[in-house]
Amino acid sequence: MFILLVIVIFCMTTVNRAFCQDLAKTNPKYCKVLSDTGGVKMVLVTLPPGAKLGTHTHPLNFGYVLKGGLYKWTYTNGKTESDDFKAGDSFHGGAETAHYSWNAGKTTIKFILVEKYK
Repeated sequence: MFILLVIVIFCMTTVNRAFCQDLAKTNPKYCKVLSDTGGVKMVLVTLPPGAKLGTHTHPLNFGYVLKGGLYKWTYTNGKTESDDFKAGDSFHGGAETAHYSWNAGKTTIKFILVEKYK
C-alpha cells in the first residue's frame, strides 16, 4: 500500500510538470517572462478585451491581479469557469489540466502569474 501511495504522489508531482504546456511559450503575444530562475517562473499577462490565450497547462501556481475584468476559461472536457477579477485579487491553484482562457470583458486584464516547475 505504501509503495502505491509513493507512486501516485510521484506521478501527481512529476508527470504533470513534465507535460506542462508553458503559458509564456504558447502565448508570447500576451505573456512577458519577468523572471525564470530556480524552477520558479514569473509572467506578466496582459489581455486586451477579447484576447484569448491558447491551450496550456499550469504547474503549482499563484497570481496577483493588477487590472481586473471578466476572465473565462474552458477545459478540454468542455467545462467553463469564469471570474470577475478586481485589482488586488489573488488566486492560486495546483497543477491543472489543459485549458484555454480569454478576456470576456470590456477592459484590459493584467496579472502576474508565478509558476513553480521544480
